[in-house]
This record gives sequence, C-alpha cells and structure tokens, in this order.
Amino acid sequence: MPLILLIACLGLQSPPAVQQPAASTTSPVVLPLARGVFSRYINAVGGRVAIWDLESFTANATLGIEGTEAEGKMDLAFRKPDLMRIRVDLGQMGTSEVGSDGEIAWEIVTTDDGTESEELIDLSDSRERRRTLNWFELAIRINADARVLKTIGPADFEGHACWEVQKINRAGLEERIFIDRNSYLLRGIRMIESSIGGEYEVTMSFRNWKPVKPLMLFHELAISAQEMELTVVFDSISLDKAAPDLFLPPQSIIDLVNEAVPTPPTTDQAP
Repeated sequence: MPLILLIACLGLQSPPAVQQPAASTTSPVVLPLARGVFSRYINAVGGRVAIWDLESFTANATLGIEGTEAEGKMDLAFRKPDLMRIRVDLGQMGTSEVGSDGEIAWEIVTTDDGTESEELIDLSDSRERRRTLNWFELAIRINADARVLKTIGPADFEGHACWEVQKINRAGLEERIFIDRNSYLLRGIRMIESSIGGEYEVTMSFRNWKPVKPLMLFHELAISAQEMELTVVFDSISLDKAAPDLFLPPQSIIDLVNEAVPTPPTTDQAP
C-alpha cells in the first residue's frame, strides 16, 4: 500500500479512550454549551470570515515515526474548489503523489527499486484523500458534520486543561474533542475505529499553535494508533494563493488521459 494511503487510513481512523472527570468534593463544575465552546474555538483561530475567505494554502512538513529513525517529507497544496497535490517522499523507500486539477485526478507511486506507476483515479477518491490529509481543514471545520454536540466535562489532554466534547457526526460515529479551557484552541481528537482485526483507538494531537495571518494554526500533528505514533512537523505554511500551475498534471498523466480518449471512427467518402 502506498504510504500516502497508509497515512490516509491512519488519519481517518480515530478512537476514543474516553476519560471520565474525577469526582469532585467541591461545588460542581458548570459545563458550557458545546456549541458555545466551538464558537470560542472558531474565534480563537481567526473567526468565521477569515476561515470562509481562505481559498488555498501550501505546506511542507517532516514526517517521523516514534521509535524509528525513519524520516520523510510531505508537501501539501490545496485550492478551492477541488485542486490538490499531496506528495510524500521517503527517500530510498519511494515516493507517492496524489493530485487533481479539478477535472481529472491521478496517483503516481515510485517504489524502492525505482519502478514508477501512474494511474487515473476518480475525483471522488481524490476528494476523500483531501478530506483525510487536509488536517487544517479538518481542525477548522471540526463541527461542520456534527449531528450531536455535548460537553462531557473538564478533562486533561497532554497536560492541558480542556473541555471534553462528545461529537456524533451524520454517519452516527462518535468522536471526543478536547478544547483548551484557557486558549480555546483544539488540543486533541479521539475516536474508535473498526478494522478486520477489531476495534482500536486513534488519537490526534494538535500542538505548537502559532499565527499564520490571518489565522492561528497548529504546526505539529501527532497521530497515534495501535502503539505507533506518526509525527508531522510543519516546516512552513503559507496562506497565499497557490499558483494554478502547481496543480497541472505531469506529462505522463496527460498521456494516460489521451490514451483513454477513444479515437473517432473514420468514414470513407465516395469520390
């Protein structure tokens, strides 16, 4: 499986090891409404207008797997409505690229022995990759697909005092979201995911929040599942408009598109 798919699977899957707040001998904590917590979070990252006006961004990141010396590079580029390019480079282990110019989508994989394969993929598939790997959009629009939001109580997440919010999305899946009680920034998401081997927990940790005007964005993401942790450290993030040329398909993909177009039949004309 190409690494980009592995990361996509890891990013989509998330499970909750839900912590219950310890019993208190003092006066009970008054829980804020979940939608009010999210409203303050949206304001903390820049406000609805700034988020709505965001048309594109590019980012470069370094990938690392806890307990190993493996390291890779990831380049992300997205632009409304459907332009995207995601490239992962693992050096000698190979590279993987998924892209879309809004009309066609493709994937190019280079294996460790230098073998390269290209294929056209469905636009719906590329949109799913975008939803999975565009972690900034995930964080900013975290309550967009919510059917139920409920504040569970105060909780600790990686040393931060947070509000723990239960979210049930339109598909009926549950997430636990941790919003900092002081800064109102997103600290983490936990979910339970099912696979052939059973259920397991996935935790996403959003760290090192810094301004990238006009927004406040995290610069480190850790995804933990099944005793493995993938760390994504963003070396650079830009909210300037990404150049359209960045999303043009390479020549090998153009050749595939041309090969897929049927040649019109020729007709003999009488003299």
